Amino acid sequence: MKRYRLLLSMILLASSMVLAQMPMEEELYASVLGIEGRTHQERNEFIKGQLHKIGVGFVTASFKNIPRLKKKDTVVVTGENIIVRLGEGPKRIVVGAHYDAVTGSPGANDNGSGVAVLLSLIQHLQNMEWNYSIDFCFFDQEEQKLMGSMYYVNQFIIPNKHLAMINLDIEGSGEEVFVGPVGRNNRFLIRYVREAAQKNGFPLVEHAEYPSSDYESFAEYRLENISISIVPKGDGDRLSKYVHNGYKPDSLDAPKVLGVLHTADDRSNLVTPASLKMSYEFTKTLLFLLNDSRK
Repeated sequence: MKRYRLLLSMILLASSMVLAQMPMEEELYASVLGIEGRTHQERNEFIKGQLHKIGVGFVTASFKNIPRLKKKDTVVVTGENIIVRLGEGPKRIVVGAHYDAVTGSPGANDNGSGVAVLLSLIQHLQNMEWNYSIDFCFFDQEEQKLMGSMYYVNQFIIPNKHLAMINLDIEGSGEEVFVGPVGRNNRFLIRYVREAAQKNGFPLVEHAEYPSSDYESFAEYRLENISISIVPKGDGDRLSKYVHNGYKPDSLDAPKVLGVLHTADDRSNLVTPASLKMSYEFTKTLLFLLNDSRK
């Protein structure tokens, strides 16, 4: 038994060393390939398997909800958030990415890309000294009325200890950083977002109107939050207009990402390693800036 445990430990160590030695673009893209096209349960197990390889502890938080669809009909929606906590401190930063996908979609960009960035952040920042506690959250059931993030807020958030929430959703295709919704719920956070873009030399597009995602669960309680996407040039403006028009795309100037998301075409061949790395570098810089903020 001791020999078996020793062998298992050596295998896990070797796997994590291989991951750490990969160029960043390859590491990120490998995670997208690993989660693409899997069933919901397989996506959950993939994340846990990667966290074991990285060598970090995690907790799971299960939930169940029964939304009313019609007077006599109910649908039971169950889920499980996966949470890695690093650091200690008087306040908490949350970095989240949902791992569920729409039925029938391989879910490479939405949101295997966000999962990939989150895994690499954990991998490379796990030994950093943090001035705050950081919750890296893999949210479940975002596609079902943001249930996973809603339950996280209800279960774990203490408002006076919350510093910031960074939401990663659609990180894999494009060359501009699209953030939002800019407004009263990120007056502290937005200046560090702008500084992170400037430090990296990334084009930044920010809008008050932003597509629905897990940030809304935090905004509902007026908690500091920002959502980050990497999109094709011009899509930040197009997506904001799309939201403003009540989620009705302009047929003459529709956002490019809408042609793929929630469809069978959301595959890794349309995800680029360069976009994934842009998201990783931007989010890492933002975390470093927040860590030094001493709020």
